Amino acid sequence: MLSSSTSRATPKLIAAGAIALSFALLSASAAAGEHINTLFTPPLFPDGSNQLDCYLLNVSDETRDARIEVYTKDGVLVGHDKVRLAPGTERVVTVAPNFAPRYCKFEVEGRRSDFRASILVREPGRGSISALPAE
Repeated sequence: MLSSSTSRATPKLIAAGAIALSFALLSASAAAGEHINTLFTPPLFPDGSNQLDCYLLNVSDETRDARIEVYTKDGVLVGHDKVRLAPGTERVVTVAPNFAPRYCKFEVEGRRSDFRASILVREPGRGSISALPAE
């Protein structure tokens, strides 16, 4: 059986241990690299021969890693690319309409403000006919 002084000290030790563990985990995640942020576009639907493009541009002054994904309205992944973007460079993932693409997801290393991301419906031979920014 624990004495009353031991039982009062136990919650304090548990709390101190939890605080120390939280600090260690936060420090480790900060040291592990940049924070990953996620951006999504509103849905657009290409029909006919139009294609859906998911564009990502690095506007920071550092090379950044990212992942571009394209999904159907049912959440099925139909296109993707893992990219390393130098400052001022862009990458696009294009999906044909027969895959029924609807929206883009961008997982980016760094701040959201380090990137510009968008979804476009593009008509081959004509260019972009609709575009929306990711948020």
